[in-house]
Amino acid sequence: MNLEIEKGRRVEVVSPEAAPSDGDAIRRSIANPIDFEAFDSFVSHRHRLLVVVNDHTRSTPTAEVLKELPLRNNEVTTIIASGSHRAPDAREIRKIIDGEAPPYGGGVVVHNCRDTNSLRRLGRTSRGTEVYVNSLLFDADGIILVSSVEPHYFGGFTGGRKFLLPALAGFDSITTNHCLAADECARVLALEGNPVHEDFMEALNMFGRFTDIFSIQLVLNQKSQVSYACSGHVIKSFEKAVEYANDIYVPKVQGKADIVISVNEPPLDIDLYQSQKALDNVKLAVKQGGIIILVSSCREGIGDQHFYKLLTPENNGVGSKDANKFGYHKAVKLSNLMKTASIFTVTNLPLSIPKTIGLTPYHTAQDALEGATKIKGKDSDVLVVLNGGMTVPVPRTA
Repeated sequence: MNLEIEKGRRVEVVSPEAAPSDGDAIRRSIANPIDFEAFDSFVSHRHRLLVVVNDHTRSTPTAEVLKELPLRNNEVTTIIASGSHRAPDAREIRKIIDGEAPPYGGGVVVHNCRDTNSLRRLGRTSRGTEVYVNSLLFDADGIILVSSVEPHYFGGFTGGRKFLLPALAGFDSITTNHCLAADECARVLALEGNPVHEDFMEALNMFGRFTDIFSIQLVLNQKSQVSYACSGHVIKSFEKAVEYANDIYVPKVQGKADIVISVNEPPLDIDLYQSQKALDNVKLAVKQGGIIILVSSCREGIGDQHFYKLLTPENNGVGSKDANKFGYHKAVKLSNLMKTASIFTVTNLPLSIPKTIGLTPYHTAQDALEGATKIKGKDSDVLVVLNGGMTVPVPRTA
């Protein structure tokens, strides 16, 4: 879509930092793990390995990592850690592993959070999450974790410790954990004091086996190329990756804008459920009473129906009565955002779908901007956020 903005109007455009790609970053990080034994040593005395990778909703270049893993002498299973997302189809699986099978061979399994027969109980966290995780974790002598780290609207950041809860957890475990996102301390970029992150960490500590987990964490640039990689201890590698991700994904802006256009790019534009991230990520950069315009294809529709139903008039508002329902966390976040800003949408959804839950739909970004300008005035300032699903603009005065 083309977007024309009048000359003289204050417009700022931000995106992830144009960090250079580093073609040797993965190989170099695996060869120099942080606070961990050498990779060759790790795999040499562990016969059965479980390689954990992200699903189709992440732009992680998983295949680039897999081809660097010399595992042909091991018995290997690769599991796609899909959390509560729908299972990837055959084409999406081929894209993740770059072929019909991983380069080191072995089978590929997709985690199914609703298959209770595939789960094993870990225990109960102090916040009440009954943690059930995929039983393949316990069958393996060693676990190789491959993920990417970027801002997450209520977990603080993706990656690292999230491979266990929620990515390989049971549906009820995920639902209980995600209900903690209703807490105002569960927000993007925040780890310390974030109840969701702390619940992740408590589950990981219950699982333990830190010497059996070799973690490979990536940070991508705005072209989804590997700009940084850090391997080794699952917590230490995550923490190092967070530092780098902050530099790439958190651009400083001049101030809060009257109108924020958040452009959600693939793969996070898959549906309305996933696209909500691109709304929450920009809330720090919109003025009170401002307008956020979400531009996202939502090519597979609404996605999970539960959060949408919670926002419909028939539900009479999202409240504590809904706390144990899946999607509650997204409904609460979106409902709270709508109290401080109006939300316009430009999607491929039928216009009635966003309209039903209080969003104002438009066919094009130009129409949406013109509609917002009529409300906020021709002298209103505009912030355009590219890759809004991962970019978190923060005003310099914040």
